[in-house]
Amino acid sequence: MRIGTPMMRSAAFCLWCMAFLPGMAVGQGEVPTVIPAAVKAKLARLLPEPSAVQAAPAGEPKFFSTDLYKYIDGGADIYLDYGLVAMVHERYRASGTDVTVDIYNLGAPSSAFGIYASESSPDYHFLPIGTEGYGTNEILNFFQAEWYVKLSAFSDREKTGPVLERFARAVSQRIGPAGPLPEFLALFPSRNLVGHSAKFVKKSPFGLDFLGPAILAGYAQGGKESTLLISKAADARGAAERVGKLQEYFARTGKVAAQPALAAGAFVGLNQSEGEAVFFAARSFVILCLNPPPNPQPFLQSVAERIADEGDRVVF
Repeated sequence: MRIGTPMMRSAAFCLWCMAFLPGMAVGQGEVPTVIPAAVKAKLARLLPEPSAVQAAPAGEPKFFSTDLYKYIDGGADIYLDYGLVAMVHERYRASGTDVTVDIYNLGAPSSAFGIYASESSPDYHFLPIGTEGYGTNEILNFFQAEWYVKLSAFSDREKTGPVLERFARAVSQRIGPAGPLPEFLALFPSRNLVGHSAKFVKKSPFGLDFLGPAILAGYAQGGKESTLLISKAADARGAAERVGKLQEYFARTGKVAAQPALAAGAFVGLNQSEGEAVFFAARSFVILCLNPPPNPQPFLQSVAERIADEGDRVVF
């Protein structure tokens, strides 16, 4: 004999299913993120020893991965786009100063540089910590190998810069050797390069999906500020296809014309969003220069020469 109406029996069955489905949060429909124990242990080992930073933990460390939005709601997507493996968050109390330590494992040095550079600016105060870092009196961020470390501090009694540096050096030491800057930065000609302007964009540079992954940097030359983007395709054919898509894009949003005098296979595009742009393929790369300098041929040639010299060993 069955008890209740068909609707009641259906509701009871649904509740039973939710109670026994593994990992399913009842009423939320959300599968909890599972971070492997080895990944957690590796992150935890990078947290500074209290004696080394003259501070005490304010609680147990917290770990996040694909659920990073629970910690930085609204800012998690970019970390996931760069391939976040997992991160650890811990708070410390150091002689009247509250310190927050966030250590992100991005899985690869290029991705760690990418997220670090996306949050920095050429006018920041840069520091020789890790591979490279920058800081103020309230924050200190640096990247090293596949790790991106973000520190922040608050005190109503003293400057926190020395405390942050103490924490940063302790974490850096636990990571190990600092390591060099990414090899792909060698593709940028050094002349007129704006210091600390280089970026690595894994997806959708300038909102154009077909150009990712790419590196870009700023140049100040001829009284103009230019942006150089170098997009990496799988091979020369892929690079030619990306140039074709750029032609289609500028033809749709503005105008485009062939300009072989600037470089072999070069085009000049113009629209309201990007302004003037010169672009062409060089081996498996696409060179795109926004707001090019006056007489851009020497500059574009220097980029093509860099690619000819360094391109074979560069991966990004």
